[in-house]
Amino acid sequence: MAKRMAASMILALWVGSGAWADLNQEQLTGIGLTNAIALLGGDQAASSMQNLVVDNAQAAENLCGPPSTEHLFAAVGQSGSADGSCGLVDVIQGLGIDGLQRQKPGEQVQTLGVVVGQSLGKAVGLGAAQAVQTLVVDEGQSIGPICLMDEYATVMGMQSAETFGQPGATSVVDGSMAVSTGQSQAFL
Repeated sequence: MAKRMAASMILALWVGSGAWADLNQEQLTGIGLTNAIALLGGDQAASSMQNLVVDNAQAAENLCGPPSTEHLFAAVGQSGSADGSCGLVDVIQGLGIDGLQRQKPGEQVQTLGVVVGQSLGKAVGLGAAQAVQTLVVDEGQSIGPICLMDEYATVMGMQSAETFGQPGATSVVDGSMAVSTGQSQAFL
C-alpha cells in the first residue's frame, strides 16, 4: 500500500509540475511572386509563366507532453501573355502570402494573409493581353490528444483577365483579391 501511494504521489507531482510545459513552436512563412511583361511598340509577342509549391511543416513531441504540429501548404501559379503591333501592351501580376503560427502550453495563435493583384493595359496600336493567377493555401496547427486544440484555414482563388484593342483604342483591366484570417485559442 505504501509503495502504491508513493508511486501515485510521484505521478501527481510529475503531471502537476507541468513537465510538458516546455513546448514552444513558431512557424513563419512568406511567399511572393511577381510577373511582368511590357511591349513598347513594333510587332512583338511575349509570355511568362510561374508555378510554385511550398510545404512548410513542423512537429514536436516530447516525452512528457502532447504532440503538436504546424503546417502551411501553398500551390500558386501565374501566367501572362501579350501580343502587339505598334502598340503599348503590358501585363503586371503580383501575389503575396504571409503565414504565422505560434504554439505554447495552453495557447495557439494563427494568422494568414493573402494579397493577389493583376493589371493589363493596351494603348496606341493593335494589341492584346491575357493573364491568369491561381492559388490554394492551407494552414493548420494542432495540439493533442489530451487537451485537443485545432486551428485551420484554407484559401482558394483564381483571377483571369483579357483585353484586346484595335489601333487607337486604350484599355485597362485591374483585379485584386485580399484575404486575412486570424485565430487564437487558450485554455483558462
